Amino acid sequence: MQVDVDFLEKSDQDWKVRMKVILTKDELSRIDHDALKEVEDFQIEIKDDILYFKSFLSIAEPWEDEPLEELLKATKLEVEYWMRKLFNEEIVK
Repeated sequence: MQVDVDFLEKSDQDWKVRMKVILTKDELSRIDHDALKEVEDFQIEIKDDILYFKSFLSIAEPWEDEPLEELLKATKLEVEYWMRKLFNEEIVK
């Protein structure tokens, strides 16, 4: 699984961000499609062996006053978390 920022665009106080998750055929076959409904804060689109996680980052929110680079790192970690859930892998805290 490879997770990268695919799209980033500023819109007033927000940033439109799309994370791209490239999967192997095996990984794609392991996705729990029912669990897709549980994913919060993202709109998910599946095209072939790629999942796109779309979201907005608001730098105006007090809890999101980190630099954009840090927000993108946190978003990537969140996408990786959701992917583990979609694979029904045990989440270690």
